[in-house]
Amino acid sequence: MEIIASIAEAELQKGNYESLSKIINQWAAKYSEVDEIKLVSRNGFIIAGYGPVQSSVRRYILEQDVPYSYRGLAKLTLAISLEGAYKHTLKQGLRVAVAVFSLTGLFALLIYLFLTRRHKANLLSLMVEELKDTESRNIQLAAYPRENPNPIIAFDLNGKLTFKNPALRRLLVRLNITDPISILPDSHKMFIDRLANGERQIYGEKEIGELHMLAHYQMIDVADEVYVYIQDITAQRKAEKELRKERNQAHITLASIGDSVITVNMDGLISYLNNKAMKLFNTDAEQAIGRHFSDMVRLVDDGEEWDIDSLLAQCRTSKPNQIVNEQVSLLTDERETLQVQVTAARIFSQDIETDGVVIVLRDITREYRLQEELHRQANHDSLTDLMNRSAFETHLENALDSARHRGREHILCFMDLDQFKVVNDTCGHVAGDELLRQLGRLMRKHFRGSDVLARVGGDEFSAILIDCPLVQAIERIDSLREDVQQHHFYWENQTFRISLSIGISPINMYSENIAKLMSAADAACYSAKDSGRNRIIVYEKDSVTTKRRLGEMQWVSRINSAMDEGRLVLYAQPIVKFDSDEQLIVAVEVLIRMRTVDGELIPPGAFLPAAERYDLIERVDHWVIEEVMRLLANCSSNYPDCFINLSGGTLSHSRITPLVKKLLQKYGIRPEKITFEVTETAAIQNLSSALRMIRELRELGCRFALDDFGSGLSSFGYLKNLPIDFLKIDGMFIKDMNTDSLDRGMVEAIKTVADTMRLTTIAEFVENDAIIEELRRVGIDLGQGYGIANPKPFDDFISETDDSNVIWLSAKT
Repeated sequence: MEIIASIAEAELQKGNYESLSKIINQWAAKYSEVDEIKLVSRNGFIIAGYGPVQSSVRRYILEQDVPYSYRGLAKLTLAISLEGAYKHTLKQGLRVAVAVFSLTGLFALLIYLFLTRRHKANLLSLMVEELKDTESRNIQLAAYPRENPNPIIAFDLNGKLTFKNPALRRLLVRLNITDPISILPDSHKMFIDRLANGERQIYGEKEIGELHMLAHYQMIDVADEVYVYIQDITAQRKAEKELRKERNQAHITLASIGDSVITVNMDGLISYLNNKAMKLFNTDAEQAIGRHFSDMVRLVDDGEEWDIDSLLAQCRTSKPNQIVNEQVSLLTDERETLQVQVTAARIFSQDIETDGVVIVLRDITREYRLQEELHRQANHDSLTDLMNRSAFETHLENALDSARHRGREHILCFMDLDQFKVVNDTCGHVAGDELLRQLGRLMRKHFRGSDVLARVGGDEFSAILIDCPLVQAIERIDSLREDVQQHHFYWENQTFRISLSIGISPINMYSENIAKLMSAADAACYSAKDSGRNRIIVYEKDSVTTKRRLGEMQWVSRINSAMDEGRLVLYAQPIVKFDSDEQLIVAVEVLIRMRTVDGELIPPGAFLPAAERYDLIERVDHWVIEEVMRLLANCSSNYPDCFINLSGGTLSHSRITPLVKKLLQKYGIRPEKITFEVTETAAIQNLSSALRMIRELRELGCRFALDDFGSGLSSFGYLKNLPIDFLKIDGMFIKDMNTDSLDRGMVEAIKTVADTMRLTTIAEFVENDAIIEELRRVGIDLGQGYGIANPKPFDDFISETDDSNVIWLSAKT
């Protein structure tokens, strides 16, 4: 018995199952008294054996355990006939044999798991799902390509086609394709070369009409061939597309399938790890197997060493098929910190001592960093890198909560730049952006790390001084005001000086909500402006009310006086086509200016916000619409197409449609010559009324443009619901697109969406020839900006325009 056991152990360690069967067969044939010999694994699988057709009733049984590599023990059984009546030949002796499997690595482990847990076959399914792209699946595909229900095609290392399975032929017939190469990725030849040079597996994707096919290239060493497994992932791609739409994201990061897999026993000792894990931990199987997981893998959770014992404890109490997930940091030997998703599932067996846990480490560092960057971008202003309004309001809510419930006192500060419009109007938006960046850096120096500083508008900043008494806050803010006043801004041989109008509102236990807090600080800031600018006003309920009313009356009086006295004037800025060097004019955007009593022109940014704040904007919009139609009625028959801006306040009222209908009839203007512009933000904030008004005016024959597209938070989500004709891309993406790849990518994405919806795109803030060339390359239809033409009085534009340089948009209809 000892001799047989020694032979069996040696052959088992080598994996020589065929040799073992022959040796047992030959040995038993020499001894007629031997009734039966068999070697059985612990789960009952017969490894090798010899036995008669009919065994003796009276037998003497010997049993001995034989080590079976790392898989455990096998039982060697020797049965000796006591009657000596069995005289069977070799043909009757060997009844049970085992097929020869050349199994290596992970596939051997999976077969072992299957054999030990065949009554729990769903565990194998779970394992294969986790490790579906590893060597086991590839070898299965190579071993059984013909019967596989999935399309498979094979090539030699020179790229010559050597095999097509029936499933592939059926796919070609379904697609009406004769050349199988055409359904493979465009990099097919390069993939073959890479596999021939040592790579193990490669993935590539091919779009065929609406179908998405994933090709999995696997090198089969024994045949020197490359097998390509083709999977239809159309449904997956469609689901991903729908998910992106719902979440308003242009793009979802797909999870990597090159995961590290480690198997440990219930004590945390490693029993297996795949090639990816060995590469990650800079080790090999011989060094790793038998070591404790925590000695091999350094994981950190919230700054503390992550112990596998907690994971094992969760797995001990888990049910079959239950998965345990953790997200931790992994420290590599190269001192690099990776973010990994740890997925663990318990391996159940009949013998609890052989239970274990399979651990999958998925590197999610790229996704983690991308999420951090997206979070940073969502909460920071891209120009100054300060917080944006949304993030600021969150901090203000927290500050208010601490003041009301814990008695802390903070200070809210609202700052508005004086004379900023002068820089923008004189030198353009590039200069204005640089000034804002400089002021952002200057402001940071006056606030502590615990304070909050944000850019909440075009030239508006806000700050929260945490745990700061009012007197100290005023001193610090006044120091900031003086620094800004002394700051000299240089641009193209010009020097500008800027000042701050600042409003302050205390945050204490008596504060009601953030809306009223910001309104109070905003009111104090406007009082500072009305009081002569470059000063600080602290909000006081009684005194500020009077000042605010005075300010309102002043603005109401100034705007109404300008309208009554005819001091509102219209300017026109040409919109041109980019498809030729001539840049033919196709329309004009109508702009408004206010002329003071002294003849000074006031830009719209100076008085339109006040008009909106004090409910004068609807009257201004009505005046602009009628004045445009009156001027057009005095032109020749070939009068220009006009883009007219409508405010959010006008959108929320139903009086606009009857007015437009009446004016079109009164002045005899063709409705297709009028295009109304609404900003994305205004349309979203007044979505229901905006939809109603847009539909009514389009029924009259007018057209609509969505202005400043891309500046809002839900651009693509709302776009599909707005019945518009033109899409005006926000200038923040245009002005740097020739140097900023992210801006260029956004413009390309907007162009793609616009083309899908059959919308005409118009670029704003076109300030130089380089931007024009980039817009032509992207395929943007129309554009406007200082790089094309400055705004000029509407009458001057009409007098200087003839039929040689125009082709109005309405001519196409």
